[in-house]
Amino acid sequence: MPNIHILAEDVRNKIAAGEVIERPASVVKELVENAIDAGADNIIVAIENGGKDLIRVIDNGCGMNADDAMLAFERHSTSKIKRVEDIIHISSLGFRGEALPSIASVSKLHLVTRTAEEEMATIVEYANGKLINVTKTAANTGTAVTVRGLFKDLPARRKFLKTAQVEARHILKYIHYQALVYPQISFRLVIDDKEKLNYIACAERKQRIEEVFGGGFFEDDIIPIEGKYSDYSISGYIFGLEDRSDKLIDAQYTFINGRYIFDKTVRHSIKSAYEPFILKTRAWQKGTTPPYILFLEIPPEQIDVNVHPAKLEVRFRENNLVHSLVYETLSQALREYEERKFASARRKFQGADQGEKATSLEREIFVKNIEMPRFSTYKKEFGELYQDDIFPSAQNPSAAKDIPTFNPAQEENELQEIFSDQPNDKLKYDILLKNEEDYINPWQFHNTYIFIQVEDGLVIIDQHAAHERIIYEKLIQRSEGAPAVRQKIIIPLVIDIPPYISSEIKDLVEKNLELLEKIGFKLKQFSGNSIVIEEIPAELTDFAGGQVFIEILKQLEQEMEITADFRECLAKSIACKAAIKANHKLTRKEMLNLINQLFACQTPYFCPHGRPLMLKIPVIDFEKKFKRTL
Repeated sequence: MPNIHILAEDVRNKIAAGEVIERPASVVKELVENAIDAGADNIIVAIENGGKDLIRVIDNGCGMNADDAMLAFERHSTSKIKRVEDIIHISSLGFRGEALPSIASVSKLHLVTRTAEEEMATIVEYANGKLINVTKTAANTGTAVTVRGLFKDLPARRKFLKTAQVEARHILKYIHYQALVYPQISFRLVIDDKEKLNYIACAERKQRIEEVFGGGFFEDDIIPIEGKYSDYSISGYIFGLEDRSDKLIDAQYTFINGRYIFDKTVRHSIKSAYEPFILKTRAWQKGTTPPYILFLEIPPEQIDVNVHPAKLEVRFRENNLVHSLVYETLSQALREYEERKFASARRKFQGADQGEKATSLEREIFVKNIEMPRFSTYKKEFGELYQDDIFPSAQNPSAAKDIPTFNPAQEENELQEIFSDQPNDKLKYDILLKNEEDYINPWQFHNTYIFIQVEDGLVIIDQHAAHERIIYEKLIQRSEGAPAVRQKIIIPLVIDIPPYISSEIKDLVEKNLELLEKIGFKLKQFSGNSIVIEEIPAELTDFAGGQVFIEILKQLEQEMEITADFRECLAKSIACKAAIKANHKLTRKEMLNLINQLFACQTPYFCPHGRPLMLKIPVIDFEKKFKRTL
């Protein structure tokens, strides 16, 4: 066994740095927070190669004198606290004194800083934890920090960094966070010499939110919220209860005392507040939490921010109080919203207003919850399983006439290969013969899953995943030369790309217009943040006025974090948005067509993301459940 020894100082520093500096975005976070603590109202961030080659943060804060500039690189040196007791009263973003020494230990760092009282600025240079140079220069008041070659001397760490696009996206998101919580500060982000963000300081947070999410943000179904209990307060905006299936904005932000926080208590309280309204209106998918932007102010002594290296988590001393404040504030806002939104609908369905018919949304809300017939009077849960006309009978002639003729020998010969446990490369379009209607009688479960009886069991197909696979393979074939099936938009659409779509995605789309045209899109070149759409793939049956294109870009952004293959990601993104959704009722003919196309695919067993899209349950499993066999 090796002897115990003390690690060298540079090794200790690099290990400690790993807890603070995870990726380029961590460097940006620490430097920007230092700038905010220094009272800056103008912060410029510039990066190259996703921050792996260069990160530069310039601010006009109070700066540091020569002595403080040198002392700042000593580990645990800080101006924010002096005693242990001060931790419970922290109001600044930084306080540990670890940022600069951690960054300096894993990069080449160049710092220029000057206070208003000093005539000359101080330059301090470090390289991988070692002081290289200290000198003077002329500079404006404030601080400029340049970081080059992050983790360059630590190849094991550097190889774990993602692509430049992904790392830049993390930095972009962080700047969005800070811009939202500090509207009085100007933020500018430059990526590879191209300006990507330029937020001008403004007096109101509402103005900054519009700047970040687009000018039409508050024209949407947005509910302002505000609540207070003792010294605790909450304000911000939440989404309402309109149908948001194709308009979901990826915005779930919680800020506590000026920090972006990911907190389980707050998230649970938000979800709990929404849950009864979502179950009632069906506007959002069950289990989904709609977007929100919340700002909480909590007395510093009632919150512990020193529980996470990146300060993304906190611990509340009054956990139940925080949960109640968020829950009650959101619940009250949603109740008032619901009353305003659906008051007219209630009158219509209660007979008080006979002059106007109910809208589709109103009808869905007030009719869906009517109690269904039940299989049993004493098994309440069976009510949730009831579906009309599953079992055709003589009392239902229209259903009875669709009962197929059944030939066991024929089915065994022609379908056993389809639903074998082992995928077979021979599966082609002709497996399901043109007379499949003679022996296949599919039915839908919860308007989401297609059930098919086969001789030795039951096959269940996820209709969305199956359709996604079909569309995906069609798009891939088109990218390789197969003719595209298009639909022309009579009046070309001008789409404004919202700010939450990263500039990297917009650049990729612009560079791949030829590929998009092969697949079925006909787009004109970008002009600023706008793009003209003239034709779309035939599969996009509900284009929603161009909103689906935005959803495709958002999905594309998520896919690109997994793989850098643009064609692959694009096909997956379009397929996901074009495929039929869960809770979509299909006719028998539509189900048969879906099954037919699925088994024409090269890989009919898995969706484009690799998840299984069908299950086979053998008869023997049912017999075991019903104790018919041991």
